[in-house]
Amino acid sequence: MRDSATQQPVAGAVVMLLDAAGAVLGRNITDSSGLYRLTPPAAAIAARVVRIGFQPRDVRLPPPADRAASFDFTIVPVQTMLSAVSVKEKSKCGHKRDDAAAAGLWGQARAGLLATVVARDANPASLVRLSFQRTFQGNTERIARFSVDRDSADRVDNSFGAARSAHEFTSSGFATDSADSQILFGPDADVLLSDAFAAAYCFHLAEPSRVRANQVGLSFSPAQHPRDRIDIDGTLWVDTVRRVLVDIEFHYLGMEKNTDEFVPGGLVSFLQMANGIVLVDRWYLRGVTTQKNVSGLAGHPVIRYGMAAVEIGGELARAEWRGGTVWHSPLGTIRLHAMKTSGDPAVGVSIVLADTHYRGRTNANGDLTLDELLPGPYSLQIVDPQLATLGLSMPSTVSFVASRDSIFRAIVTVPTAEEFVTKRCVDARQWIAGDSVLLLGRILDGAGNPASEAKVTFSVESTTGQWTELRNSWTTEADGLFQSCVPGFDLGGTVRIRVRPLNGDEINASAVLKTKLTLIPLSVPGAP
Repeated sequence: MRDSATQQPVAGAVVMLLDAAGAVLGRNITDSSGLYRLTPPAAAIAARVVRIGFQPRDVRLPPPADRAASFDFTIVPVQTMLSAVSVKEKSKCGHKRDDAAAAGLWGQARAGLLATVVARDANPASLVRLSFQRTFQGNTERIARFSVDRDSADRVDNSFGAARSAHEFTSSGFATDSADSQILFGPDADVLLSDAFAAAYCFHLAEPSRVRANQVGLSFSPAQHPRDRIDIDGTLWVDTVRRVLVDIEFHYLGMEKNTDEFVPGGLVSFLQMANGIVLVDRWYLRGVTTQKNVSGLAGHPVIRYGMAAVEIGGELARAEWRGGTVWHSPLGTIRLHAMKTSGDPAVGVSIVLADTHYRGRTNANGDLTLDELLPGPYSLQIVDPQLATLGLSMPSTVSFVASRDSIFRAIVTVPTAEEFVTKRCVDARQWIAGDSVLLLGRILDGAGNPASEAKVTFSVESTTGQWTELRNSWTTEADGLFQSCVPGFDLGGTVRIRVRPLNGDEINASAVLKTKLTLIPLSVPGAP
């Protein structure tokens, strides 16, 4: 496949085999050299080629006896993406001056969308996807919480797919209620290509954007919008110089009015690879969630609820095709050097980035590299085997913001579990020099979540066999942790622990203090 003007190979063109009735019998997509391969059945009489930025072309196939040879042809580039075409007016949309130009751009955009579908089916890649969720502070762009996970299937063959069909979206909308939450959806290439979507939406040219050089936009909006349904309107942007799809940006219609300031909507981004394949490389959906804010003093929290923007989405980290072609997204990297408090390298230490799948173990030099980091804020945590029995990681002082195609370097000090608990005791003014027995516990509720505002008291046995409750007590915070480092504990002795949770029944437990640090996991049965 060649460009008729330059005679250069054309990548990313969809070639379809048609029968006498115009039905598609097979299709493929041209690679970076303009090459394609199809095996035409006897019923195939013509080939049709479409490619964004070019005029569609139908070519008569040679007789079946001559089809073993290569079949080359050229396609003609369009002079403008806004070439006017005749349109059949939709009575529900009315008539606009730009209808003919919008129809021409829609035809070009559909060719680009078709390329993503054909590439997925005809030349699938092995993909590594990352999913994320970021919750913002109210309606600002400051990220309050950021979590990342690698796709559970590890390697998949579709970078992004809508959860419903175009017919379901046009009849039921782009949201559904589940329990006490609302689930939002977004469109993919299959949805936009469908006749159901084209029939239910009106199209017009978007206003030019200063931040989108060499791009034209095709805006779409529902022809009819029932009040009881959440719909979308948006713009599909096309690069007129590179002749590729750029992205689709949209926002939701029909949501509660008090959510408008949070800009609910979404984005689907396209990327054409060097081999001609077009993939969705990034996407997100932005909605609104209820946010719990806790203030006040320890033991006397003040809880308020507010609203915050939340985005869920995904990004393509890596793609690999048969034949060895590999593509890597320009994501971030962190390179760490871990050392003990003594200054020696910390060897074989497990390190994680909080709320993510990113984790690794330091080598013989105490070094570790974590790559394919999505842009965003991260905090580093240290996994100690002892503390892991409480489901606990040690926080570090290392926090950073990952950026695309950049490396962040840091040094992290790795304390022992005893040093970690001692510091907690010092910070809580519970520890004095010479204390040698440490106790750390964690309380979980019936759902497996940390139990906050639980009061914990300790009792020790005297030489006369009587049990005496220590004056020092502890009230758990959001992490469900309690501790004691005060004088009164003896190595080899037994301590009794009484827990009075905010919700649920009182529980009692005991532990023998066999080592310098004793860890005690507890649960409150029946607590919500």
